Amino acid sequence: MATKEDLSLAQVTALVRLKNKIDSLPKPIDGKNGKPGTQGPTGPKGDKGVQGSKGEQGVKGNKGEQGKEGQRGPEGPKGIKGDPGNKIISGSKQPEPTQGDEGDFYVQKKPLVFYGPKRLENWGDGIPLSKEPKDDKDSSLTLAGILPQGDTGSGSSATVAVGTTTTGNAGTSASVTNTGTSSAAVFNFTIPRGTNGTNGTNGTDGSDGSDGATGATGAAGSAATIAIGSVSTGAAGSSASVTNVGTANAAVLTFSIPRGNAGSDATVTAGSGISVSSGEVSIATNAVIDGGSF
Repeated sequence: MATKEDLSLAQVTALVRLKNKIDSLPKPIDGKNGKPGTQGPTGPKGDKGVQGSKGEQGVKGNKGEQGKEGQRGPEGPKGIKGDPGNKIISGSKQPEPTQGDEGDFYVQKKPLVFYGPKRLENWGDGIPLSKEPKDDKDSSLTLAGILPQGDTGSGSSATVAVGTTTTGNAGTSASVTNTGTSSAAVFNFTIPRGTNGTNGTNGTDGSDGSDGATGATGAAGSAATIAIGSVSTGAAGSSASVTNVGTANAAVLTFSIPRGNAGSDATVTAGSGISVSSGEVSIATNAVIDGGSF
């Protein structure tokens, strides 16, 4: 390349004219920085941030009020009538097998004897309640053809009293116990109860009370964060990229954007021996500019 010391006045004049010619040409695109390339595809979506820790459980609501008592169920059917109670009958002589019912008692008035309870048409042996009367004796002596009357006895009459009356279990046998003496009887009676009737159907349960109010929601966990790190220019024709240099819940994204392709050199048609490379103009010593040479 010619230097200023090697050029003649004619060559310098030619260079000035060339410069003016070049300056009048359209400005070439700066080859160093080509047009911006098309925007690369959107980078992949960053990982979802870690879910925040669960908030504390709210305070338990108050217990709901107790439901109202259910309606009383209908009364059950009347129970089966119990067996007839035992009874005490009396008479002036010993009881007949046809008298009374099973379990009844019988009092013979004279002499005073107590029978029972009756079992299988049998009254059993009676319990004497008074002393046996002495047999009357006929006197062989007569007064004017009249038998003398004997002395009147001085014995006291026997007594009968009712002591306690107890209800026995259903299905058991009736019983009578003399807790006194043969001349002053005190009878304790045990009479079995009748069989119980079946129970009525239970009423339906009342409805449950309403639930208590829900406790307050616990505090929310901390949210994940995303920050932009560095942005660099990649080589022309390379692919754009995004890299997370942070963590899953505190992401830091770095971007690499490729540069555009380099622009082409300008073409000079003013003469020969002139070239342009990488934006620099070179002029040979035998260059011809607009038909002239220098």
